[in-house]
Amino acid sequence: MNTISKITLSTVTALATFAPGALAASDYQAHVALGRTIRSTGISLKINPSTCWSKNAYGWYWAAGNEMVICQENKTSSGVEVRWTEEDLDTLRHEAQHMVQDCMDGERQGSLMAVYQKPIELAQSVLGNDGIQRVIKAYSSASDHVKVMELEAFSVAQMNDPMEQVNDIQKFCF
Repeated sequence: MNTISKITLSTVTALATFAPGALAASDYQAHVALGRTIRSTGISLKINPSTCWSKNAYGWYWAAGNEMVICQENKTSSGVEVRWTEEDLDTLRHEAQHMVQDCMDGERQGSLMAVYQKPIELAQSVLGNDGIQRVIKAYSSASDHVKVMELEAFSVAQMNDPMEQVNDIQKFCF
């Protein structure tokens, strides 16, 4: 199993315990709905587990372990959830996209496939050339396939439409 199958980057756990007021009510509710929808697939969502201190990541989606993890930007100790930041929410959206990518072949086994027909064009319109170059540089040692999956996940996270992601999970993961 390749690395991307083992750890497919960043996200959340018990989202229902979001700190109220971290976002405007509509954004808060949309992200809570995204977290609940992720959990409804059977994925174990974890916030700030002890592994957050030993890995250099905001989070990950791990198909083989059936888990998604968020390492909050302002974490204080293992298992303790703190107020959600925009970065934390971005990580949730990013990892949720990896989960949807994993559902595209009809199974959740770590084989990621693009959700969008033209993920590079999506990245160009959302991230721009500079954003694309930052992602490519960050994943310079990864395969071209992984780079495309990351470009799509970073683009979808930046689009900041958690309800669209809820719809995608319901459409492709059940």
